Amino acid sequence: MENKYNMNKDNPRATEYHSDDVLALLPGYRPVATKIPYEEGQKLTGAYYDGHPQLIKVPETEPTYEWMVEKDVMVPMRDGVRVAIDVYRPANAEGEKFPVILCMGEWGKDGQDCIEWYRDYEVDYFINPFWNGSLEGGDFTYTVPRGFVHIIGEPRGLGNSEGVNLGDETWHNAKDMQDIIGWAVKQPWCTGKAVMQGPSSYGRACLVSGADPHPDMVAVRPAEGPSHLYDNFSGIKDSMFYNVHNGLHAYDQLQVNSNLHPEHRLLPKYLAKPKEEQQAILDEILADPDVKWNPKFYPQVKYPTVSHQLVDELYYLAHPYEVESGLGDIKVPMYIGACWNNDIYCWATFESYRKSTQIPEEHKKLMIFPPMNASRPFCWFHDEDVRWHEYWAKGIDNGIMDEPPIKIFTMGINKWKFENEWPLARTKYAKFYLQPGGGLAEGEAPAPATESFTQQAPYMDTTVYCLRYATPEFEEDTEVTGHPTLRFDAEIDADDTNWLIDVIDLAPDGSRCLMGAGYLKAKFNTIDEDKSLDYYPCHKRQEPIPIVPGEVNRYEIAVMPLSCVFQKGHRMELIIRNQSDMRGKMAKNGIYWWPFMRTVKHTLHLGNSYLEVPIIPED
Repeated sequence: MENKYNMNKDNPRATEYHSDDVLALLPGYRPVATKIPYEEGQKLTGAYYDGHPQLIKVPETEPTYEWMVEKDVMVPMRDGVRVAIDVYRPANAEGEKFPVILCMGEWGKDGQDCIEWYRDYEVDYFINPFWNGSLEGGDFTYTVPRGFVHIIGEPRGLGNSEGVNLGDETWHNAKDMQDIIGWAVKQPWCTGKAVMQGPSSYGRACLVSGADPHPDMVAVRPAEGPSHLYDNFSGIKDSMFYNVHNGLHAYDQLQVNSNLHPEHRLLPKYLAKPKEEQQAILDEILADPDVKWNPKFYPQVKYPTVSHQLVDELYYLAHPYEVESGLGDIKVPMYIGACWNNDIYCWATFESYRKSTQIPEEHKKLMIFPPMNASRPFCWFHDEDVRWHEYWAKGIDNGIMDEPPIKIFTMGINKWKFENEWPLARTKYAKFYLQPGGGLAEGEAPAPATESFTQQAPYMDTTVYCLRYATPEFEEDTEVTGHPTLRFDAEIDADDTNWLIDVIDLAPDGSRCLMGAGYLKAKFNTIDEDKSLDYYPCHKRQEPIPIVPGEVNRYEIAVMPLSCVFQKGHRMELIIRNQSDMRGKMAKNGIYWWPFMRTVKHTLHLGNSYLEVPIIPED
C-alpha cells in the first residue's frame, strides 16, 4: 500500500533507513587472551593480536582457594547510618590476609547472587532476551579463589542498608565508600590495602571514589566509565537512561528500592521547588512537541512521580547549564575501559583518560573492547582486573605495567593492538567530501549543490529517511582510529531538528557494520571553544538558540571514538538522518534517541561539507 505521508517519493536521493540492516555488535564474542612472554626491550606496538594481549612476566596466579560469603554485614558510616555489604572471601585460609576488592553500585548486592550460577552461561547483549545489565558486581568465583576478598556493597537507602536514597548522590557516595574501605582494611583477613572495580554504575563508583579516595585504596579499575556529563553535549534525550532505570532496556531489573523503608521512594528533584514553579515546569515540558505528541511520555509527565528522573532530565535539556563531571579528578592509579559504540560509556571513558592529569601518565591505562555491551553477568576481562590488582595491592610485578598503556580492539578485522597514546601521534587526517549523487571522495571538493530529505513526524509515518554517501571500494586495507568529525552546511524548514550520523563499514556483499555515530540537536549548535579540540568539536550547555528556517548553518558533529580497518574491497558509508528506527530491534530493546515529533525538510549544501577521518598509515 502506498505511503500517503511519504514526502520523498519524487526524491531518489532520500532512502529508507532500517536499523536491523546495520550490525552494531559482535555476536558471540568471548574474551581470550594472547599471552606474550616477557623479553626486555621488546616492541609490542605495530602488531595485531587475535586476543587481548598480555605481557607475561611471572607465572599467572592459579585459583587455590574455596570461597565463602558473609551476607548482610552492617558497616557503620560516619553519620551513624549502617550500610549492608556482602563479604566474599577465601574459606580455607585461616590466618591469611588478602587485599579487598570493593564493588559498589546502584543495583545493590542481593541480585548479584545469581552471578554464581549464571557466570558459565554468558548472556549476549541484544541477541539473548535475558541480558540483565545490572549484573555488574563482579565474578567473586573468579577473584576470591585467586586471593582477594570481594565485597559487594549496597548504597545507603537501598535494599538492607539504612538511610535515605537520594539517587546518584547516595548511590556513588565517596564518603560512604571511604568508610567501607576504612572498615574493611582493619579486619583480620585484610592486608590493609583495597582496590575497586566494576562496569557502569560500579565503574562510576570507582571514578567518584578515585577522586576522593581512602588512604588505603591503592587503585581503581572502572571497566566502563559511565557519564552523560562529558564535554560532547548533544542536547538530545537518550532514552536508554530512562529505560535502564525503569526495566525497559533489554531484560534489566527495576530500580532497587529500600527493603527497610519502602515508603522512601526516590522522587523528582523539581518537587522541591515552590508549587507555582513546579506547575510552570510541567506546562513548559508538556508544550514541547516531542512530549506533547509522544503518547508514551506525555502521560508519564502528567504523572511525574512515576519516574524520579524523567521531568528533571527533560527540564535540564530545555535549559542546560554547565555541570562538573569529575571525570578528570582521579588521584589513584586507574585502568579504565569501555566498549565501542556505546554513548553512555565511550565518550566519558576517553575523556576521563585524557583529563586525569593528577596521576602520572605511567599510572593510568585504557582498554577498549568490542562494541555495544559485554555479556552479562559482567565477567569479561577479569584476568586483566586481577593482574592490575595484583600489581598495586600485592606488589606482584607481573608485566602489566611493562605493557604500552592503551589496549584496543580494532573493528573490521576484529583484532587487538597496543598503542602508546591517544589520539595516535601518527594520525593523518583526511577530508572526505560529500558528493552530489551519494559519493564520498577524499580531497575532492565538489561544485556547490544541494541534496535533501524530508522526515515526517513519526506519528504520521514511522519510516526513517536518510541521505547516504559512500567512498569507492578501498584499494587496500585502511585503518581508521581516532575521532572522525562531520563538518557540513545545511538548512532546515523548521526551528529545530535532530542530526543523527552513522559511519558504516559497507562490505562487498552489501552487509553493514556500525563503526561510529554522532548526534546533535540543531538548536544547540554553538561550539564551546574552551572544551573543543582540533579533532573534537564540543557544544555548549546553554539556553537553546532556535534555528532560523531557510538559513544555512555550519554544523560540526563529533563521531564517537573508533578503531577499525576498512578491508580491501569495502567502502566507508556515511548516513545522515534525524530519527531512530522505532520499528527496529534496537529500539524495541530500549536503545533509541527520543523521537523528533515534527515534520522537517533537511537540505544539505555540498561543496564544503566533509567527513574528517583519522587515517592511520602503515608502520
